Amino acid sequence: MTEPLLKVRNLVKRYGRVTALDHADFDLLPGEILGVIGDNGAGKSTLIKAISGAVKPDSGTIELEGQIVNFHSPMEAKRAGIETVYQNLALSPSL
Repeated sequence: MTEPLLKVRNLVKRYGRVTALDHADFDLLPGEILGVIGDNGAGKSTLIKAISGAVKPDSGTIELEGQIVNFHSPMEAKRAGIETVYQNLALSPSL
């Protein structure tokens, strides 16, 4: 079986008493394209921001190519090959 290129395990992020991520898991296999979908407030943006270095998770691990990584900024994640394209409806006015 192919090992995930990106593996996220038990990611937790809290903002005060609000839990934005509650032990989230995520795998991305080589060559795979995934969309992250869910209800408002489900933690999609927080998950992507944690993976891409925009926010620091409170606990859990992020592995890239089998190595645990702790990005301190989006630029650091970008240098490692992770970059985020945020949703912007202005890019597709016909939607």
